[in-house]
Amino acid sequence: MTDKKISNYDYFIKADTRAYKGQWVAIAGQKIIAHGKDAQTVYKHAQKLAGNKQISLAKAPDEQKLVLKIFS
Repeated sequence: MTDKKISNYDYFIKADTRAYKGQWVAIAGQKIIAHGKDAQTVYKHAQKLAGNKQISLAKAPDEQKLVLKIFS
């Protein structure tokens, strides 16, 4: 059985971000590790928490949106 690692982007697309409406979220290791209103502050805090994991920064939408992936 192959254990496929989920990217931070794929995690963010599927994550329930309602608790973080309009805030910046830092994602590492398939979880949100920091959040807040200022992107730079959130990223700096995430750097302290992430260890050697890659950090992705994204802004949670003000409203939940449906995102569809189109296959061709």
